[in-house]
Amino acid sequence: MNSSSFVKIGLSYGKTPSDVLESLARQGIKQPEFTVCFVSSELDQKQCIKEIKQSLKGHLWGLSSAGEFNGIQEEMTCGGIFLLSIEPLGDVLVSNVAIGKIEEKAEKTAKEIVKTAFEGLKFSPELLYLGFSGKKPSEMLKVNPFSLLVAHSRIGTEEECLKGICEPVGRGVRIAGGSGADSLYLERVTETYCYAEEKVEKNALSVLALASTLKNGVGIANAFRPIPGKGAFVTKSSGRVVYSLNNRVAADVYTELTNCSSWQDATKAFNSHPFGIVEPVSGYWHVHSPAVIQKDGSLVFFSEIPQGSGVSLLEADPQSRVESTRRAVQRAIADAGYPEKIAAVVFFNCILCHQQAERLQTGRAEIKAVKELVGENVPLIGASTYGETGYTLSGTVGHHNQTTTVWLLGDEPITR
Repeated sequence: MNSSSFVKIGLSYGKTPSDVLESLARQGIKQPEFTVCFVSSELDQKQCIKEIKQSLKGHLWGLSSAGEFNGIQEEMTCGGIFLLSIEPLGDVLVSNVAIGKIEEKAEKTAKEIVKTAFEGLKFSPELLYLGFSGKKPSEMLKVNPFSLLVAHSRIGTEEECLKGICEPVGRGVRIAGGSGADSLYLERVTETYCYAEEKVEKNALSVLALASTLKNGVGIANAFRPIPGKGAFVTKSSGRVVYSLNNRVAADVYTELTNCSSWQDATKAFNSHPFGIVEPVSGYWHVHSPAVIQKDGSLVFFSEIPQGSGVSLLEADPQSRVESTRRAVQRAIADAGYPEKIAAVVFFNCILCHQQAERLQTGRAEIKAVKELVGENVPLIGASTYGETGYTLSGTVGHHNQTTTVWLLGDEPITR
């Protein structure tokens, strides 16, 4: 760290709480404002968080992970604990966390959780004044001090929660995050958690509210492109269940589109051939990944598909897998205002992306591509999640599948 740094960053990865805490101590982290924590679902979530919080100052936020986008070991890994601690050197960054159980009224509860997080933010108006001072009106468009990281642990309520999140924050807050995960290959989906301070909760929403005069941004990308001539219309759906495509049984149409011989055979194509819905303005393909075929031939997805949508079958390859990770970071850099110095990068990487990286053997290449963009020594931390939260290119926040979302913090003020 040189004299022009505005934050001190500690990054640690290990198999036990003592491993990661000792590593942070060796890096000289004493007064972190907050710490992002990802704990593998293989480990005892409550015990790990208890030990970490007892020894670590500042706010703690995070979620259970099915794997890691591991910038330390420079590959996709499984089975560890990741900590990213951020210690501001001066009055440049404040944070607050809030958590709550998501029960019947998910939208209302999410709204209250986010309001609690921001209302408890010890934000100085001088930070905002400094951010705008000396700026031309055109330069103020991206000078926004507020960001929000979100973690879900009640799978299936993400879209409803996002409605509640967006109501109090409007369009003026950067949002990124993901859903806590259980196992990389979905052998079980029962032990997903999110954290805030010492609380470790299932069926909950946890948020980290940030205000900073440092440049920061969010980015999103996926590896897929449409296959020409392979599309259909959603003629009957409800939430995440599609009953019919082109007025036929949904599973029959998907089986034909993927050139499979049976429903059972078609399930093997779920990872490599999800559906996509295009945003007409940006051309961005929003990925919707199939999860299961039900007895009646309906298709259950990992995200909602509105009735009346036009969907296209998607495909990817090793090159597009690597390029998508690079593109997500590039978009975060652009959103942050192109900082010359980057302090840290946090990834929310779909477990299906992790699986795809293993199948295509692109994990190391993805991390190498990121380091080529941000610098070899910039801390990278990432979790494999059950869905990702982020803004598309047209500015719509949503719950995504087989996507990488990124939050990037610059070591540079927004006044520069």
